[in-house]
Amino acid sequence: MARPQSNRRTSAAASAPARERSPSLIRRELEKAETRRLIIEAARTMFTREGYDSTTMRGIADRIGYTATAIYHHFADKHTLMLELCAMDFRALGAALTAIGGITDPVERIRQMGRNYVRFAVEHPEQFRFIFLVDRPAPAPDDLNMDPGEHGYEFLRQAVKEAIATRRFRPEYKDPDLVAQILWSGVHGVATLHITSRVTEHRVSLREPEQAALALCDATMRGLLRPS
Repeated sequence: MARPQSNRRTSAAASAPARERSPSLIRRELEKAETRRLIIEAARTMFTREGYDSTTMRGIADRIGYTATAIYHHFADKHTLMLELCAMDFRALGAALTAIGGITDPVERIRQMGRNYVRFAVEHPEQFRFIFLVDRPAPAPDDLNMDPGEHGYEFLRQAVKEAIATRRFRPEYKDPDLVAQILWSGVHGVATLHITSRVTEHRVSLREPEQAALALCDATMRGLLRPS
């Protein structure tokens, strides 16, 4: 009597990953990703222009022509949506700052980070406003789930530590956090001035932002560096 055939073929088919997704599945995934993008962009705009407390999930839904129920399929609540935005925008800023990681000289690395910080603010003003200028709940570090390599402040702090370790800075400047915050506050001021200031209405002509950032870094460094 012939032996019953093994169901090996059926099992293999069931366990093997699908070779290709169906067109309908691909379409649904693209539609889901597009909806999520629209929600995030609308939320960022409303948070920065109307304030976090004044923005509602229903208002975000109305802005993009969806029902509030549809929004809740993607985000459990406004706080969850805010955390997603924080993680996304902090990563984008971190990527802009760490893009010059190949520069071996820590002092020049710090200088170029200052320029990139201001460039990011000018090119992505709503992201910059949302990160720094919106009154919203501050996420805990674990909420963002960011890799240390994506964290712009840690990248700056590491460059400062290298400069201190190689005796580039004056001996009184031995606290890496103090030095990093001095440098950060300077370029942050330039960035904030360029994206929020109304002084141009009073006939004050602001200089080119990246040029101003580099000039500020150079002036600050002259006070920090040991005499050559």
